[in-house]
Amino acid sequence: MRLRFGVMVSSGDAFPHRADLAKFAELIRIIDDAGIEMIGTYDTSFIGGDAYVRATLIAEHARQAQVGLHPTNPLTREPQVMAAFLASLDALSEGRAFMDIATGDSAVYNIGLTPATRARVEDYVTCVRDLIATGEGRYDGRPQRVRWHEEAVRRRIPITFCAEGPRTLHLAGRIFDGVIAGAGLLEEVIQDTHDRVAAGARAEGRDPADVDVWFTTRSALDADHDHAVERIHASVSSILNHSMRFGLEGKNLPGQLKAKVQEYVDGYELYDHVLEAGRNPRRMAELGLTEYALARYALAGDVAHWIERIEALAAAGATNLWFNTERGDLDRQIHYMRVFVDEILPKFR
Repeated sequence: MRLRFGVMVSSGDAFPHRADLAKFAELIRIIDDAGIEMIGTYDTSFIGGDAYVRATLIAEHARQAQVGLHPTNPLTREPQVMAAFLASLDALSEGRAFMDIATGDSAVYNIGLTPATRARVEDYVTCVRDLIATGEGRYDGRPQRVRWHEEAVRRRIPITFCAEGPRTLHLAGRIFDGVIAGAGLLEEVIQDTHDRVAAGARAEGRDPADVDVWFTTRSALDADHDHAVERIHASVSSILNHSMRFGLEGKNLPGQLKAKVQEYVDGYELYDHVLEAGRNPRRMAELGLTEYALARYALAGDVAHWIERIEALAAAGATNLWFNTERGDLDRQIHYMRVFVDEILPKFR
């Protein structure tokens, strides 16, 4: 059974230190040499340093994989700035750049803004595409121009949408090159995701097969299965919030959990976002939501569990999977990426 994988990487600490650049390069080469198709890095200045710096470092060392932001948002960077970055990254990677965009989470809330509307996302993406293709576009009613577009390696750089709800999945099918779906990994959610993306594509007169559907996981790999599961609680607590925060309808959520999930979302602590010792994982546990959230969103455990879980996801229709490298120092990330490449990946080639 052949699956496709994407990997989100961090620089270990919040900032990539010069002393760690050799280790970071080793991590990227391990991922790239294994034939993993996409390597991305998060664009939120709240959690870590600048994503443009990390993405540039990734592009410098990856020779096969697509390289990009996973995800960015339409609020913290002007379209002209994003278009220039994407075209630069595409040149550096010799035509392998991509951009994954979402409505905005920690990067947006923690500067006092609210996530972008679907209309704003569409406006932004259209402008970025137009700037790269023609040198001119409009965003928020304002003209945008660049004079380098004739030098762009590609006139259209793939843009995916990080979507979690019925309306964003529909939008992904309508206008995006692909979707990185965060609605969950339960069988019924996987099928619903495919259906909603396909419906969006057909509404725009597109062939649903032209929209690449990926599924994002909250992941941790460890020789100690229970330790891996424990370490993923904070990450799972974050996706439970932002996949449900704009309403519970159409989210394939069991009726008996709706009141608890709504209470959890209403009390989510933004400053503790993905903080392992933070309040959010504790509240998730106090409300009795942890096991459900792990089942819906997580890929966490030892090697045997990863293989079993990935096989089940593929059988349910999730054959394109994103996961993240281990949190923590680069030595740990390198170790467990080698474990993935040597002991897990061969099962799916």
